[in-house]
Amino acid sequence: MLRKSAIKPALLFAASALAFGVTTPAFAQDSAGEAGAADDTDDGTIIVTAQRREQDLQEVPAAVTALSGAVLEERQIADTTDLQNQIPNVVISNGTGTANSARIFFRGIGEDESRGAIDPAVGVYIDNVYLGRTVGSLVDLVDIEQVEVLRGPQGTLYGRNTNGGAIKVTSVRPQIGETSFNGEVGYGNFDRFQARGSANFSFSDSGAIRISALYRRSDGFHTLNPNGDFADQAGTKAGGEDLFAVRGSLFGELDDNWSFLAIFDYAKDESDPVPSSFIDRSDDPSVVTDVDQDIFTVEPLAGVTCSAATPANFQPVGCFTDYASEVETVGASFQLTGEYDNFSVTSITAYRALDDSLSSHISFPFFQTTEQNQFSQELLLNTDFAGPFNFTTGAYYYSEDAFIDFTFVFPFDIDVQTESFALFGQGEFEVGDLTLTGGLRWTTEDREVVGNAGGPLAGFGTGINRDFNTDNVTWTAKAGYAFTEDVRVYASYSTGFKTPGASPDCFSPVACFLPVDEESLDSIELGLRTQFLDGRGTFNATYFYNDYQDLQISGTLPNGGFTRINAGEARIQGVEVEASVRPVDGLTIYGNASWLDAEYRSLNFDQAGLLSGSSVTAPGPTCAGADPTAADYEQQIVDCALNLSLKNAPEFKALLGFSYTLYVGDGEVFFGADGSYEDDSFGLVANPPGSLIEPGFRVDARIGYRAPDDRWRVTLWGKNLTDREYFRATTSVNQVYAAPPLTFGVDVGFRFD
Repeated sequence: MLRKSAIKPALLFAASALAFGVTTPAFAQDSAGEAGAADDTDDGTIIVTAQRREQDLQEVPAAVTALSGAVLEERQIADTTDLQNQIPNVVISNGTGTANSARIFFRGIGEDESRGAIDPAVGVYIDNVYLGRTVGSLVDLVDIEQVEVLRGPQGTLYGRNTNGGAIKVTSVRPQIGETSFNGEVGYGNFDRFQARGSANFSFSDSGAIRISALYRRSDGFHTLNPNGDFADQAGTKAGGEDLFAVRGSLFGELDDNWSFLAIFDYAKDESDPVPSSFIDRSDDPSVVTDVDQDIFTVEPLAGVTCSAATPANFQPVGCFTDYASEVETVGASFQLTGEYDNFSVTSITAYRALDDSLSSHISFPFFQTTEQNQFSQELLLNTDFAGPFNFTTGAYYYSEDAFIDFTFVFPFDIDVQTESFALFGQGEFEVGDLTLTGGLRWTTEDREVVGNAGGPLAGFGTGINRDFNTDNVTWTAKAGYAFTEDVRVYASYSTGFKTPGASPDCFSPVACFLPVDEESLDSIELGLRTQFLDGRGTFNATYFYNDYQDLQISGTLPNGGFTRINAGEARIQGVEVEASVRPVDGLTIYGNASWLDAEYRSLNFDQAGLLSGSSVTAPGPTCAGADPTAADYEQQIVDCALNLSLKNAPEFKALLGFSYTLYVGDGEVFFGADGSYEDDSFGLVANPPGSLIEPGFRVDARIGYRAPDDRWRVTLWGKNLTDREYFRATTSVNQVYAAPPLTFGVDVGFRFD
């Protein structure tokens, strides 16, 4: 349960908001200020708020993909992991060995470390409120107005820890003048049951309330088959879902200029973490594979017998059965907006708290509890002058307190306290068909990390204190040119940074809660944005070149422990293409493709050793050809590491899909399918052969009927129709975490108003 110290401030905050006539976690504002929704108009125009103001998507000089709530429903996109095939150069999956943590990688950069001393590389924003932890960021997309995915550094307008990009989720705002209820009930294989609904009530001509809720449960995809002393547990299912979430919001118009939106949300996720299994196949004979070649059955390796005498924190894969997780989150926010003829002002105040309890297997049994709370305040000013110049400016304050207690072979605890303040501004100046954009953000941040290691590590790992004080200026410069209303190009230069911190690990005196310096990024982007067929078709292409300095990365020590360092310099470039066309009424064809070229450019021996698992006396498996007796041994390791691939950075990804609506009487038959392909990539920085991720080709499809006026609908859907077995994460040379197999179900939706 959420501890009293965390939930009490949230409840007080919500009560204060309600006293003003407010409550939920999402907003949408029809103003010159920052809108919460993006509208898809009849002429194909999509309105987004990627630059903190309403703009036509085609006019935004940045790589942005926008998916409306209707598109999310149509393509059966249920949570953030379902987004990855819809967006070029994006890889998203469950955090390693967790149930409600997201591993998000944009353009080859991301974060798969969910412990409290590490910040995400891609920011997740729910109704403009930043989520400080990756735990709890696996967001279910219920009653959503729009999702915007911004790729590339967002340091000027979004600030810290958005080097990779940002995901903005906006829920449906309470609608004045509408009283309605809509819901959906679904059932599928693995005994999956889901129910969700939203109710909107307009209690006056200036106020409305909206409540949305979700419940989902399912059996797990995995079967545990321990032997020996635990043989009686064989056949136990693991990896099941059990989730409840509710969100309430209240919107009110105070007068002709001022309005407010208050939001309260609560979620309790008791889903199992994804169990650790053994890789089921490998072309490399050195990789030890699963006994029955089935990634969804978890049994010990050949020759291993489970014993109750083995300590709980040393039980191997196949013998460990205590998979459990409980993630409880609560949040409240209050937005006050004033709109005038040529400017708008917005204040967003938010508080969030998280409690997490995890029992899983990540190389070894892993037990963790997390207590985190955060407070943020943002002030935003947007202009809407009739002249050529307009700007967005604001201030942002953020504080966070996170305590994590975990056992990974030995006991550890980490206390992280962060306080950050920023001032920012971005202006646009139009000169005929040329638009020039410049932005600047100043951030100052204080962070304290206190770590303790127990057991035999206590002698050198007790009371380790790391202090970080950062002053950072990020900026952007852009130029866009409109050849016609339908053909535009832009070029941009942007900078970004990722907050300094500390490794959450302490396995030796020389690798004990090591400080990690600030990561910085310089990014160049060139874009082409086109529309054709009177707005019924779009074709957008983007080239980017990212130069990372002091890239923050985790690696494996030769003794099997983990730590974290700055890995010198890395260069990542690529091309992204997105297109859609509506050739006839009812039919939409869409697709995307991306190419990625990622490489390390500069490493020293210590960095190369961590990446490759090499020491001064012995090379790691990936660099086995290096000779430790040679005079140039260290250079051999460096050269070897420079040839390693960045993890979770597939060279090529693509998707092609369609949706078609056929009018039958007064109702509609709708159907569609997506086919996606993703190249192989490595799940570990050392690139051992057992960590090669092979997603390959995947097909999703759906078909259904919608009654007149959308009173009810029924949808039959299937995901991973080829039932391809593969994994998305790994922790050692052969321990992996499977992606979902073939899933299918039927959903029945209804609406009353």
